[in-house]
Amino acid sequence: MKILACQLIVALALQQPQPLLPRPVLKLIVEHPALAPYVHPEIAGRVPLVVSDHLLEPGVTPTRFGQPLRIVPDREVATKPHLRILSFDVEGSRAKAVVEYEVEGVRAVFDLRRDSKGWWTVVDAKVTTHSP
Repeated sequence: MKILACQLIVALALQQPQPLLPRPVLKLIVEHPALAPYVHPEIAGRVPLVVSDHLLEPGVTPTRFGQPLRIVPDREVATKPHLRILSFDVEGSRAKAVVEYEVEGVRAVFDLRRDSKGWWTVVDAKVTTHSP
């Protein structure tokens, strides 16, 4: 009986959906100074900033560089320069978001905190680079 209960718990844990990144958190990420050196609005084709809808919660689309972000289905984004959410993990009032901007060879990890009113803030951001 205990083995069956453990198997059921594991099965349920595996079925839990991946949390989706809220649009207000996307706004914090795209506007964060850690990514600023890599988004290059002066390069043709980089504005509006294209974002894959992978792991992105529906909602109001934030803006960047005075234009709404262009949210594109993940399967359609192909080789266009785009920001992609690789993971969003939430534990209570803390979260970690990992995003990639492959055209610049950049991966960024954002540590976030949610206050008692539900507002998220970035408490730390680390960017690593690799060959695009």
